[in-house]
Amino acid sequence: MPRFSELLREHANYPLNRGAVGEANGVGEASISGNPPYVTIYLVIEADVVNKAGFEADGCGVTTAACSSLTELIENKTISFCRKLSPNDVAQSLDGIPVDKMHCAQIVVGALNNAIDNYEGKK
Repeated sequence: MPRFSELLREHANYPLNRGAVGEANGVGEASISGNPPYVTIYLVIEADVVNKAGFEADGCGVTTAACSSLTELIENKTISFCRKLSPNDVAQSLDGIPVDKMHCAQIVVGALNNAIDNYEGKK
């Protein structure tokens, strides 16, 4: 059995929504106490719905895959839905993440929540 699912490898090798979103009105960053991996999530939110999401990541392939999958999970979803996402939800969306790599999903969800906080602070 391979260590990483085919879906995780696909998101790692061909990430979706990679890159900064210039018109973002919610931007959040996260890392492990200032150490890699580093993640930035960009959100375009209108009427409390995420219309567009992008990311930048400096980390391993699992971090990139988690960011890519997260952006797909949250587009056209309410802030309330996004706030309820957990690292386990991200892992499930990738058909699993090895236990020793779950910190990647935790960082991605942290960056998402920071981006929502950033948006809500501007209201």
